[in-house]
Amino acid sequence: MQKTLAKIISGIFNPLLMPTYGVLILFSSDSYFSMLPYEAKKVVFIIIFISTCLLPLAFIPLFLYQNLIHNFEMKSNQERIVPFATIALLYALGYFLLLQMKVPDTIANVILGGAITIAITLLITLKWKISAHMAGVGALTGTLLVFSYTLKSDLTLFLVLTILAAGLVGTSRMILKFHTPAQIYTGFGLGVAVLILTFTFF
Repeated sequence: MQKTLAKIISGIFNPLLMPTYGVLILFSSDSYFSMLPYEAKKVVFIIIFISTCLLPLAFIPLFLYQNLIHNFEMKSNQERIVPFATIALLYALGYFLLLQMKVPDTIANVILGGAITIAITLLITLKWKISAHMAGVGALTGTLLVFSYTLKSDLTLFLVLTILAAGLVGTSRMILKFHTPAQIYTGFGLGVAVLILTFTFF
């Protein structure tokens, strides 16, 4: 039962869903982004969801067929290399597509930060296993911190919920024996730092 719950939590907070969650929170905030036309929100949402979630997931059957991975969990470092590289590329393509559409940097940088986070996670994975799940939740936390500061928006509730989610995800990954505490904390710290730096410099 405990492991089943841990798997459910890991699925709900899959790293690929974090950009979508971030944008949905932005559209639900008390900032001017909540007042964007519904059609504009829908287009942005679709692009982000497809490029950062659906397309990466669509490659999984191919990776399985080519024996690049053994299952969706990708427990070993070696299994993670090609999927992480592919996901980083898809995120980058999504970012450039948003730029072509003249989407505000506040939204586009969510995807850029995700791409950078995945790229760094990939580099670390070459030598050491780091939690991609925690990097994703950390990236969402960093995004909300930036939104709260730059947009003068009260996102306290979302931040508290995200931090609680980080605790649940970290605990779940350890219950499933996928990561050590050091890998959990490093992943979360990486995600927070990269997103804050991305918004600072871009």
